[in-house]
Amino acid sequence: MKKILQTLLLLVAVVTAQAQVRYLDEVFANVHVDTTITYAQNYGYYTGFATLEPLVMDVYTPEGDTASHRPVILLSHNGSFLPEAFTHGLLGLCFSGRKDSSIVELCKRFAKRGYIAVSFDYRLGWNGTAADQTTRTKTIIQAVYRAMQDAKSCVRYFRNDVINGTNQWKADTSRFVIGGSNSGAYVALAASSLNDVNELNNIKFVDINGSFVKQDTLGDFDGFGGVQNYDNYPGISSRFNCTLSLGGAVGDTSWIQAGETPILAFHGVNESSTQYNTGIVNTASGQPVIEVSGPGDFMPFVESLGNNNAFQPSNFQQGPPNRNGLGAQTVSIEGLYPFYGQKFEPWNWYDSACYTSSSRMQALTGGDASPAKGNRFIDTIMGYSAPRLYKLLYDPSYTGSTGIKEFKRNIDLSLFPNPANSRINIIVSMTEKPISTVGVFDITGRLAKEVSGINAFSRSIDMSEMNTGIYLVTIKLTNGATATRKVVIEK
Repeated sequence: MKKILQTLLLLVAVVTAQAQVRYLDEVFANVHVDTTITYAQNYGYYTGFATLEPLVMDVYTPEGDTASHRPVILLSHNGSFLPEAFTHGLLGLCFSGRKDSSIVELCKRFAKRGYIAVSFDYRLGWNGTAADQTTRTKTIIQAVYRAMQDAKSCVRYFRNDVINGTNQWKADTSRFVIGGSNSGAYVALAASSLNDVNELNNIKFVDINGSFVKQDTLGDFDGFGGVQNYDNYPGISSRFNCTLSLGGAVGDTSWIQAGETPILAFHGVNESSTQYNTGIVNTASGQPVIEVSGPGDFMPFVESLGNNNAFQPSNFQQGPPNRNGLGAQTVSIEGLYPFYGQKFEPWNWYDSACYTSSSRMQALTGGDASPAKGNRFIDTIMGYSAPRLYKLLYDPSYTGSTGIKEFKRNIDLSLFPNPANSRINIIVSMTEKPISTVGVFDITGRLAKEVSGINAFSRSIDMSEMNTGIYLVTIKLTNGATATRKVVIEK
C-alpha cells in the first residue's frame, strides 16, 4: 500500500509540474530568506547628512531552484517616510519597515514563482510638523527623491554583483521590477516617471529660491553627485522594466511621459490619505502637505501614451472600469485595478495590539486590517500581475486566458483531517457565501463523488468508499467562487 501511495504522489508531482509554468504559478513550495543584507550606503536626514548609514534589504529566493538567471522584483514598504517610532508614537499607526506584512507576503509569493524578491529599506525623514506648508512640501518631495535614488542603488547592487563575477543571487540583470506599497509605491512611481529636470520645476515644487530638489545638493535622478548623496556603483545602469504601485501616486500627471516603464497599479478607491484621483495629502493633524495624483488620474496617461502596450493583446482579466473625478463610469484601463469600496492598503494587515488601539488606523482602513482580508486582496494582485509580468519579461506572444486559475481568489475555509481515513470536514468562514457543491476527483481527473445542494457553511463528506490515494476536492460556493484542496486518503 505504501508503494501505491508513493507512485500516486509521483504521478501528482509529474502532472502538477506539467501544468505549472514558472513565473505564472507557485512552482516552489518553500522560500529561503537572507536578512539584513547591506546593498548600499548613503547620508541620512536625521544626521544632517553628515554620516553614512547602511541601506539594507531582505532577499527571498525559491528553495531548491537551480536556475542561473532569475528576474528581480524590488519592493519598498509603507510608513509615510518616517521611522516606525515616529509613526507609532506620534500618529498611532503601525508599520514595520521592510518586515511589513504585505511586502513579506508578496516577496514569498513572487519567490515561489521563481523570482528573486527583495524587501528593501530606504532613507527616511522629512519635516511633517513644520508650521508652514512650503517646508512640509519641500521636505516630503526631497524624501521621495532620496528614496527613489536608493531604489536605483538597489538595482545597481545586483548588476554590480554580476559584473564582479559573484552573482551570489543568480540574478538576471536584464529583468527588474520596482514596486512598493503606499509610500513605497510613491518611490517606485518616482523611479519610473521622475526623470526630467523640467519636472522638478513644476510650479508645485518651486518657491522664490527655485526648485525644491536641487541636484547639486541631492544628486541626480540615479543617485550620483550632490553634497548630500553618496555615489553607489557609479557607471552601472539603473534601468528596470516595470513598476508595481500599490496605493501610490505621482507628484503630477505631467511626470508621465511616453517611453517610460509599464505600470501596474492597485488602489483602494475610498482611501483618504492618498486619493484615487488628484487631491491633497495631509498630515495626521490635518495640515496640507502636497497635491498628488493617484492612478485614477495618472493611469489614463500611461495607457494613452502607449506605455502599457506591452501587455496587449491578451485575454487577461481586466480590472473594474475606471471612474473620473465626478464618478462617471468609463472603460477598464490596462494595468489599473481599482478596489472600489476599499480604503487604505486593503491588502495589508498590522500588529493587532496597535491596530485595535489606533483610531487613526481604524479610520484609514475602514475597520478591517486582518490577514484573511489582506490575503484575499493579494490573491487578486498576484492573479492580475503575474501573467502580465510573464508576458512583459519572458514571452511577448503569451496572451493568457480569462479562465486561468491565477484569477481565483483564495476562499477562507478549513478542510480536515488531512490525511483522512473515512470522512473529511469542510468549514467555510462566515465572511464567505455558503457551500453549494463539493466534488471529489481522483488522480486521473475522474469525478469520483459529488455532493450538491448543500447551502451551508459546513459539511462532512463520506470518503469511506475511496481507495488509498490522493484526491482533489473542489468546493463551490453559492456565488460561483471555487477552491480546490488536495486530500490524502490512507486506509
